[in-house]
Amino acid sequence: MCGRFALPDEDEVGAYWQIVRCRCRGWFTPQHNVAPTAQVPIVVKADDGALELQAARWGLIPRWWQKNAAPTLTFNVRCEDAARKPLWRESLRNSRCLMPARGWYEWNAKEPMGRGSGRPGKQPYFIRCPDAKVIAFAGLWSVWDRPGAGPVASCALLTKPAAPGIAAIHPRMPVVLKPNQEAAWLDPATPPDGLDALVAGAREDLRGHPVGPRVNGIRNDSPELMDRIQTSATGTLDFDASGV
Repeated sequence: MCGRFALPDEDEVGAYWQIVRCRCRGWFTPQHNVAPTAQVPIVVKADDGALELQAARWGLIPRWWQKNAAPTLTFNVRCEDAARKPLWRESLRNSRCLMPARGWYEWNAKEPMGRGSGRPGKQPYFIRCPDAKVIAFAGLWSVWDRPGAGPVASCALLTKPAAPGIAAIHPRMPVVLKPNQEAAWLDPATPPDGLDALVAGAREDLRGHPVGPRVNGIRNDSPELMDRIQTSATGTLDFDASGV
């Protein structure tokens, strides 16, 4: 799963995708510890084919949801479940999005933090594509008419089994699309087998390095959260999903 990620600068996002319309101009800044239920930017394809940048709650609420309270634990979608479970399948068919990111955090359950960390627990890692300032998580989105309060846009990111080089950190990872896959992911005409092929062929040029325990606190938000630290288990060695 992916429960935290780092968000790029708005100008970087706009330039990367050559956004035509922005419905959330000026509201988001670089963030380094985004947690579920936060408002995040998503890139969607409008009816006229233009790319739009919108704000969405990270934690999908399906269009047909009838309870007043939002569902829980809907910020990740297992790619194995997306087409068959009612919670996801309508969005997979009709409402796919891109979720801009710099990278994401995972906690290695097999590598406890040392006593010197000040906070015993799982060792956190930051995982990113070294040659890309902006990456795209494959996402789903929906608009829910909240009773008595109007529409709420929401989203979730797809996950898949981790690439071999970072599987030692965590068994799953977000689906990180290659630049040449993004248009097909957004295209409503892409057939189900085409979506499966995009997931299977997604990026694996990933690297992960250990980071400090401050990322455990969701109120902490600074670029230093992404900095590599030295640990007794890894030294300064990166995990490399490319296998080289």
